[in-house]
Amino acid sequence: MEQKAIHILESYEQLKVISDPLRTKILMFLVEKPHTVHQLAHLLTLSRAKILYHVRELEKHDLIRLVRTEEQGGNLLKYYQAIARGYIPADHLLNFVETNEATRQSYLEVLDRAKTRVLTAPTTAFSPVSSNVEDWMSLSLQKELTMSEANFRQFSTKYRALLDEFTQSPSLDEEDKKHFYIMTTAFAIDEPLFENDDV
Repeated sequence: MEQKAIHILESYEQLKVISDPLRTKILMFLVEKPHTVHQLAHLLTLSRAKILYHVRELEKHDLIRLVRTEEQGGNLLKYYQAIARGYIPADHLLNFVETNEATRQSYLEVLDRAKTRVLTAPTTAFSPVSSNVEDWMSLSLQKELTMSEANFRQFSTKYRALLDEFTQSPSLDEEDKKHFYIMTTAFAIDEPLFENDDV
């Protein structure tokens, strides 16, 4: 069964399960690819028993599933994967405090995984090819914008459409293929941090 793009959380129990910071961390790994409990315990430097408990909770609430088993040295390895790449609470769950905490925690986990991706990327990913940043094969931006909520929604829609356009681009020859990691976060803030953001 293929992983869905988005799964809508319909029950308060699912929302409660997903709002736990450790489970959010586990889900982040399982969104990327299937893992065993042993692999997750190693990645998170926690006991196998603790990870097993949380994996069972996620599975019990249909947030992850067993995708394959392998026999290795007399042991049966069970690989779990998230059922979706993202989880969004249904409208009737939006007023619960767990919704805010689950959303904030997922942003923190995305940022944490992005940091890991930066640290493990090849050195060549950060090698400037000229003094013109438009020629670089990397991009790092921070921008604070002042706009209406309607403008932000419009920006979001255009940004997603741009990503879709390049995701669905025609097939490339093997020699032309290059993989890029793109991570974006955007959220309302109380006041700007940058004094002058005209650049």
